Amino acid sequence: MAELLREQEKFAVATIVNFKGSVPRQIAKMLITKDHKTYGSIGGGCVEGQVVEEAILMLNQGVKGVILKSYDLVEEEFGGVGMNCGGKIDVSIEITDPDPRLIVIGSGHLSSAITKLGQLLGFEITVIDPLAKKDRFPEATLVVPDFPETNLPNIPVTSNTYIVIVTRHKDDLPALRTALKTKAGYIGLIGSKRRVVQGFRILLDEGFTQQQLNRVNAPIGLDIGAETPEEIAVSIMAEIVQRRRLGINRPAEPMTVDASSLEAASTPDVE
Repeated sequence: MAELLREQEKFAVATIVNFKGSVPRQIAKMLITKDHKTYGSIGGGCVEGQVVEEAILMLNQGVKGVILKSYDLVEEEFGGVGMNCGGKIDVSIEITDPDPRLIVIGSGHLSSAITKLGQLLGFEITVIDPLAKKDRFPEATLVVPDFPETNLPNIPVTSNTYIVIVTRHKDDLPALRTALKTKAGYIGLIGSKRRVVQGFRILLDEGFTQQQLNRVNAPIGLDIGAETPEEIAVSIMAEIVQRRRLGINRPAEPMTVDASSLEAASTPDVE
């Protein structure tokens, strides 16, 4: 379970919670992953196959929480699962979601404010930056004092991962290049609109597509008139919660790179 959670993988836990009569297992647990891998056993045979099918269906449909299923271990002609043990088991099937992962690239005042708020909101936090120090980010599970292009590829990134790029701006593009190659559910980049579009132009020249760049939320955060690092952190985390809970991903109107896009900035540059 710990390994699956580290890898940001959702899984189901099947547990025998009650039994009656003759059964192959009385107390047992089994883990089931979305790709049909199982760990442990609740007795094997047809009943285990049915539990796996039920768990996979729940995982694929995005079902939350726990369901309780009863299985009669008798032949199918008698309304059972195709076994002749004669007993009955009740199995709870619980979907386990890893905590959402927040990867903060940068180590300035804004990064510190984001990690504090991120922990409060239940995110598992990773900070990556050459100047990052663990004592400055006590909320982080992992602090990597190195460049993101070197280390981000080594960190499991799924649709349950949210990447925030708030670097000293010379590191923006290396971080963004690396982030765009991941499956992150959210990528946010701080900076004025002018700076963002200039960066996008460089990436387009390098071969990135407009569709790829449309994944980037930039300028980052919801427009709440934020000025201080703490207020900007609120705007960023609000946007991430909006993305996570409602599936809303900016920009609603993709930011294309043209002359009109280079007009005056609207978001302050804050480290």
